[in-house]
Amino acid sequence: MSFRKLVVLVLALALCSTLVACSAGDSTATEPTAATQSGAAAPTTSVPVSPTYGQLTGMNTQEPYWSDRDTLTEMYDTVAASGVKWVRVTLFWDLMEPARGGYDFAQADMIFDVIKQEGLSCVCVIRSAPSWACGGADTGEHNYMPTDADAYGDICYQIAKRYMDSGVDIVYEIGNEENTQFFNMPAVDPAGYTKNMLIPGAAGIRRAASELGVAAPTVLVGGFAPVEPRYVPNSVTPLDFMTAIYANGGAGSFDGVAYHPYTYCAAPTADHWTFTELQSLYELMSQNGGGAQKIWATEAGWATGPDGTADADNGQVSEADQAAFTGQLFDLWFSLPYAGPLLWYELADNASNDTDRENTFGLLRSDGTAKPAFAVFTARAAAELVTQEGAQQ
Repeated sequence: MSFRKLVVLVLALALCSTLVACSAGDSTATEPTAATQSGAAAPTTSVPVSPTYGQLTGMNTQEPYWSDRDTLTEMYDTVAASGVKWVRVTLFWDLMEPARGGYDFAQADMIFDVIKQEGLSCVCVIRSAPSWACGGADTGEHNYMPTDADAYGDICYQIAKRYMDSGVDIVYEIGNEENTQFFNMPAVDPAGYTKNMLIPGAAGIRRAASELGVAAPTVLVGGFAPVEPRYVPNSVTPLDFMTAIYANGGAGSFDGVAYHPYTYCAAPTADHWTFTELQSLYELMSQNGGGAQKIWATEAGWATGPDGTADADNGQVSEADQAAFTGQLFDLWFSLPYAGPLLWYELADNASNDTDRENTFGLLRSDGTAKPAFAVFTARAAAELVTQEGAQQ
């Protein structure tokens, strides 16, 4: 059976389970009307459709930039069928402009075409400087920060001008986990990030919107990793990094902040240090005039261990805990007054039963079968949206 057929079957079973549960909870019978008894068409009434949490939920998938069209369509079919709105895509600058002024938009064109085809919206991450824009460094791992602010501003302008008016709703995320070294070689540099990425990137995106005559899109500070520098070498806490952004003049260059609320092997709770750090981050934003801005969770999730069991030594939970934590995170995240959309990491395992946790965050296994968390996720995405005060949106 193909991956797509397996996923369709899983979605159908999850939906049926949800419908059966709903039916069981409503024992009120409806008497047939005279019209229906006679076979005549019953009068129709327009009933507004309530928004669901899926409108504020999304998915990271296996890297779109290295996918062909059929593979990407298959993945985004699954995302759309799960009831969510957003997909997160990384555009690699070093692959799009390997030589200054020599743009290659072919892969990005295909990605946005499939997103539009599937009726999804996009969180677009722009990162990975080419060698010529970061002092001639070896950028083969696609993980260098730029030293050329004007060049980064230009690629953000080029991308925004090309896709902003394409029929896809796009939010722009400036970099990824810039408070850690892995994606931001050669070193974590809050001042460099602010001056060489955030400020020029936002300016380029807003310039494109102005030239197109459309509303300026949302620009996010790149998703912070929740780290404790004592345990993660070459890292800076999100709070300290955000403080440096303000100190270096970045306050006017973003409309919200992205954060990755990973709790690793623990359940998501308000007193977990990942969420106490998040609260401190929001308080800092409020002190600097950003109290109305939202924090987007552009990655969140749990890796599972071999055969669905926990492997704490490798940072992996059991499939049962992954499912339980998934429901708990929905409850906790959307109780926060500053919560923006929540994007899962990720759709499917790269390699199930691997002891490398980076390969096992999926809601689906690598053969396309569903982990228990997938049914929890789709049911929560289908639930009717309410405000933090409990009133329907």
